[in-house]
Amino acid sequence: MLEMDPANKQRHQHNQAKTAILFDAENISFRFADEAIALAKRYGKPIIRAYADFSRSHIKGWEEPALRHGIRTIHQFSYDGKNSSSDFLMMHDAFKLAHSGKINTFVIVTNDNDFITPIQLLRQSGTFVLGIGNTGKCSELLIQSCNEFSLLNEPDKIQPSPLAPKKQKNLQPQKKKKPQAQQLIAKKTVNKLINSYQGLAKEKGWVSVTLLRQNTEIQISKNKKFSTFLKETGHFQLGEKNSKAKLLS
Repeated sequence: MLEMDPANKQRHQHNQAKTAILFDAENISFRFADEAIALAKRYGKPIIRAYADFSRSHIKGWEEPALRHGIRTIHQFSYDGKNSSSDFLMMHDAFKLAHSGKINTFVIVTNDNDFITPIQLLRQSGTFVLGIGNTGKCSELLIQSCNEFSLLNEPDKIQPSPLAPKKQKNLQPQKKKKPQAQQLIAKKTVNKLINSYQGLAKEKGWVSVTLLRQNTEIQISKNKKFSTFLKETGHFQLGEKNSKAKLLS
C-alpha cells in the first residue's frame, strides 16, 4: 500500500471538516439556513446536516438550501406527537461525531430547550458549541448553555409605517369642522359680553369682572373661572389679580 506524501497528508488533514452544523429543521425554518451557515463560517469548513420528519407539511422548502449548501437532510418519522424523534437522532449523531475526534466545534441551530442538557454534555466532552436561534424565541437558559450564541434576523419583518399616513388623513376633516363651530359660538358670546361691558360704569375703561358676569348671565363650565373665560375670547384685558376687565381696542 502506498503511503500518502507527508505534505499532501498535511493538506488533506487541513481540508477535513472540523465543524458540524446541525439544524433542528422542525424548529428552524429553511429561510434561515443561509444566515446560520454564514454565522458559522469563521469556524472553518463544516459538515452540514438537517434533521426532521420531512413528511410533515409544515417542514417544506429545505430542498433548495440543501442543494445549494450541500446539506445532508436526515429524515426521521415522528411516531409521538409530543416528542420529536429527529431531536434524539440529531444529538445521537452529535455525540458520535464528538467521540470520533474529527469534530471539535458544533453549531446547533435550534430554539428548543430540549437541547440544553445535550449541549452541556458536548461541552463537557471538550468540544466548543455555538448556538444559533431566532430572536424572541430562544430562552435565556438555552443561550447560556452554549459557549457562544448568535441570533437570527427575521427576513420578512413587516413594517407598519405605511398605515400612518392613512390615519392622519382620516383625522384632518374632523379638525377642520370643530374650529368652525367654536368660532360661531365665540362670536355670539363676545358680542353679548361687549354689549354688557358697554352698559357698565367704567373707571379708565376698567369694569368689575363680577359685575360683568352678573350683567351678562353667560353660562360657562363650573370648572372654569369667568376671568379665564374672558381672557380666552381674546377681546378683554385683565387687571388687579383678574378682578378687573377692560375691552381691548
